[in-house]
Order: sequence, then structure tokens, then C-alpha cells
Amino acid sequence: MRYTHGVLVRCLERLKIGCLIAVMVSPAIVIAEDCNSGCEVVSREGHFRISVSPVEGEVPLRDHHDWVLDVWDTNNNPVKLDGLSITGGMPGHGHGLPSQPRVSEYLGEGRYRLTGFLFNMHGDWILRFHLVRQGVQDVADLELTLDY
Repeated sequence: MRYTHGVLVRCLERLKIGCLIAVMVSPAIVIAEDCNSGCEVVSREGHFRISVSPVEGEVPLRDHHDWVLDVWDTNNNPVKLDGLSITGGMPGHGHGLPSQPRVSEYLGEGRYRLTGFLFNMHGDWILRFHLVRQGVQDVADLELTLDY
């Protein structure tokens, strides 16, 4: 089958528009190898931007560990939240986290220490950060693949 240059250009334009629409309507999710050097994601409604990384610089398997979470608003100002909770799990396996991570300390300037993370197997995980500030609630989903 032969296509003229004009037909190919129109097909490519439609493909670019379709891809752009798919990106715009998709929830904000980061897929990372392991977040050792930090993973960043924008919340679903765009109210917050977060960055998370393990305190020890790596994500251990079958060992409790801590993470640091940084939170900024839409103007890149650090945010002190009124509420923060963490849930998650392995959607592909149909189970939640084997631990209950929580905020252990507010470090100032929008930075939080989170304790109680435990990953008991390699694979695809999701961490869901529930963020509240001045009545505004939003969720930031972080997908990560842990391959040990």
C-alpha cells in the first residue's frame, strides 16, 4: 500500500493529538526503578508536588525503613500540611502494604520523615499520599517497580 506525503502527515498529526490528549487526562503517576535518588509526582488535582526518597538511599526488601517526603504548592513554595496519610499496595497482586507507614516528624520547610515502610517482595507497587491543607484535599499516586 502506498501513502502520499499528505496522508502520512495527517496521520501523524492525528496520532500526536491523540497522544497529547491521553497524557493530559491520565492521572499523574511516576514509574521509577526504585526511587533511590528520589521520585517526584504532581497530585491528581494539581494542588501539590511531592518528592519522596528513602532515608538510607536505597529501598530494602523485607526490612522496615524510613522515607523523606517534600511537599510544594503550585508556586513551588514548601507546604506544611494539615493532614497526611499513606496507603498503597500491589494492585497486580490484590493486596495492600504489609505495613502502615506514617508521619513520624515534620522537619520544616515542607519536609516530612515517614516511618514504617516495608516491601516484602519485588514487583510493581503503588504508594498513595493523601494530602490536606486548608480544606483542600488531594492525592498523589506514585508507582514504583522494585527489582531486587
